[in-house]
Amino acid sequence: MFWLVLRTVRRAPLRLLLAALAVALPVATLAATLLYVDDSSHVMTRVALSPVQVEMRAVGTSLGIDPQVLSKQLSTVPGVKSADVFGSADVVVSAPGASGRVSARLSAVSPSYLAHHPWVHTNGDLSKGVLLNDAVAGSPDFKGATRVSIDLRGDVKPLGVSLPVAGRADLRDATTWFAIPAGDVQGDVVVAPRSIMVDYDTFRRLILPAARTALGGATSITNPGLSELPPVSLESHVAVDHRAYPTDPGAAEVWSGQLRRSLERQVPGQALVADNAAEPLHEAGTDATNARTLFFLLGVPGVLVAAALGLAVASALAEAHRREEALLRLRGASDSHLVRLAVGQGTLAGGVGTVIGLGAAAAAVSGGVGHAVWHGIPAGQLALAVALSTLVGTVVTAARLVPLIRAGRKAALVTDRRLLAPPRPPLWRRGHLDIVAVAVGLAILAGNVIVGGLKPAPVQGPALALAFYVLLAPLALWLGISLLTVRGLLRLLARYSRPDRPRPLTTWPATALRWLGRRPARASVSLTLGVLAVAFGTQTATFAATYHTATRTDARAAFGADLRLTPNTELVQPPPHPGPGVHGVTPIHSIPARAGSDRKTIMAVDPASYRSATAIAPQITSGGGLDALAGRPSGVLVSQEIATDFGVAPGDTIPVTVFPDDLDLSQQLDLHVVGVYRAFPPTDPLSEMVISTSTVPNPVPPADFYLAHVASGHNPAQVAAQLRHDGSTAGYAVSTLAERIRQQQRGLTALNLDGLSRIEAVASAGIASLGVGVLGAFLVMERRKEFAILRTVGADTPRTLAGPLTDGAVAVVGSLVIGIPVGLGLGVLSVRVLSLFFALPPPLATVPWGALAALGVLVPAISAIGLTLALRRINRTEVTALLREP
Repeated sequence: MFWLVLRTVRRAPLRLLLAALAVALPVATLAATLLYVDDSSHVMTRVALSPVQVEMRAVGTSLGIDPQVLSKQLSTVPGVKSADVFGSADVVVSAPGASGRVSARLSAVSPSYLAHHPWVHTNGDLSKGVLLNDAVAGSPDFKGATRVSIDLRGDVKPLGVSLPVAGRADLRDATTWFAIPAGDVQGDVVVAPRSIMVDYDTFRRLILPAARTALGGATSITNPGLSELPPVSLESHVAVDHRAYPTDPGAAEVWSGQLRRSLERQVPGQALVADNAAEPLHEAGTDATNARTLFFLLGVPGVLVAAALGLAVASALAEAHRREEALLRLRGASDSHLVRLAVGQGTLAGGVGTVIGLGAAAAAVSGGVGHAVWHGIPAGQLALAVALSTLVGTVVTAARLVPLIRAGRKAALVTDRRLLAPPRPPLWRRGHLDIVAVAVGLAILAGNVIVGGLKPAPVQGPALALAFYVLLAPLALWLGISLLTVRGLLRLLARYSRPDRPRPLTTWPATALRWLGRRPARASVSLTLGVLAVAFGTQTATFAATYHTATRTDARAAFGADLRLTPNTELVQPPPHPGPGVHGVTPIHSIPARAGSDRKTIMAVDPASYRSATAIAPQITSGGGLDALAGRPSGVLVSQEIATDFGVAPGDTIPVTVFPDDLDLSQQLDLHVVGVYRAFPPTDPLSEMVISTSTVPNPVPPADFYLAHVASGHNPAQVAAQLRHDGSTAGYAVSTLAERIRQQQRGLTALNLDGLSRIEAVASAGIASLGVGVLGAFLVMERRKEFAILRTVGADTPRTLAGPLTDGAVAVVGSLVIGIPVGLGLGVLSVRVLSLFFALPPPLATVPWGALAALGVLVPAISAIGLTLALRRINRTEVTALLREP
């Protein structure tokens, strides 16, 4: 039977192409969506790893280990870029001839460490002595000191170590050095205001032996209740090559865990390895899974309408199949022969269509992302995308084959001598699928409102509790509203053209419109496909445009303003005076605090200048905002996470200890909650509470940075360049939004959906246009005798084409007029899910004017081409031959 399949293909290749197109359309739509999102997921891995300073932190289990040997052993593990020694200790520092002493955290590194980790800022030669941070150097007893004495903190024999002062060290960005390395609060950052740095060889020779004697070689690293930095720590900081991580964040998390265990096996019993990349990669992996689910559900309408168009295209071949089967029956073919032939033809067409669809999707996505898509997707995900797309092609092929097989098992009409049944409305109209779909969509929305709506779950920061079932509501409403609108339009046409209300036909367009009202079956198919396709394209474009707006707003909220002015020193210095290009400036203080047993960060702001300097207003969910904070000396705004974890609300009191790691400044405050916020810019770095600077106990520490708002009509980048050039902000580093690497950013907020939006907009325009082309093909096949009769009674070509052109115009105009508003409305619903993972809620909707204009041009243009090609056959039709057909 396969030889007969090949012969039919050679004799009618166009039929195979149309049948393959019926499968290729849904396959290409789904494959393009899955491939684009899979390719974009590697951005989540990059975003997750970019703020990680040290990927692996190997902490010695005793003071008897040699970190230098440890580092050499760890550096041999595949994937490791470098392994640098690190030591730290709690010390007391004094200057010769001064009576005062200050506590500090000593950090010891080798010169190679500074070359591998540029976030450690030094000014001086580490090998020639000790580097002091500004807090130590600015203390009264250390001004002008050229040497310092170092002793271990506690009841320990003096070391007698005296080192020359070789320069300054700025460790404000070295958060890894002050993060608790193990225990239940691993990763919490201890704020050590005073720090010094020495060369590791100096530390090993002069300080480490005394520490081993005093502590007996034991460390607290294995204590699960560790809540402070160990008094003395020996470590190896392992930098991992980011290119070694798999591109998929989920696979990268697994690989990172395997690397951690490999490192521990390399030095058994000598060190515990902390994986600093595990948590951000885990969040990125969750975001990647959520992104795939999210965009899969958003892409389902495109798959469904593409499949429907494919089946409509295939149905155009029904007449050809009927003629072929009748001829084969006359030549002796049995029902089983016909069934096997139909299955063979359908299987071949399905296979060819699947290959075409996958190839078209790969080409479209590769063009959208700028590289071959299969190079950036792991083999497993690529195989899954291909398998799901192939499954869709198989389903469409089966849906097309079932009626052909059933028809092949029935007797021919000529031999059965039975009358044809009158045409019936399509199944969705008879089954009221439109009303059912609308009811289902409204029920889902109502259920979501009853359970509280889409709200981010404030667990460990911006953790996501996605309820993606709510996205089934736009899917159901997309189908239901589109079909319901088409039903209403068809009823209007039927009412206009019903026989009991005859009206004189004065023009050919009026005649064609009555023609359409009385026989709307084929036009309604094209109109339905067009409405569904345009609504899908509009919804997708609206979602992508609103996502882009939410991304920019989220980035501005994280940065806080147009410019950031960061002091070059930790000492108190005069506030900056940027000049005429800047409209307002406000200081931002990050105050370390402890609430209960948890370390928290409190942001202190100046209510008087905050509004004029920030770009985004705070998002207050309950209670008062900035005015309430300014009116209450001990007032505090708390995040939703704090309000949930501590069970507080406006009017309650929450006790906190500020500067818990500084024995000189530590103090307990009873803060009165005046409001709860969802986001309080700047959101990066993250702060869980906000107070006024007047609430901070004296002495108020210097501002961590200043926010500046650029005057109207000025470009932030140009203003920043001018400030750097003219020296008006001397002592401050000026940065813009584009120059900052965010420390806390969800991978779901870092995707670029422009390419996906363009692909799906073009696909929807193509689907709507092909629907009109199919309409033209049906008209040519089914009404060719009517065209011949019109010609015999004297109708010229324009009058002959008036009916088909009217049908096509109604389908095109109806698709745009109905589909665009429906798509915009559904876009408003679908973008609500964005509020789950952005700091600020997204806008109601961002209207994609460019995409809508493209739809408005592409749909009529491609439809005109398709309809013209179909109707050209009318002019080439031989009237006499048509009228002689039985």
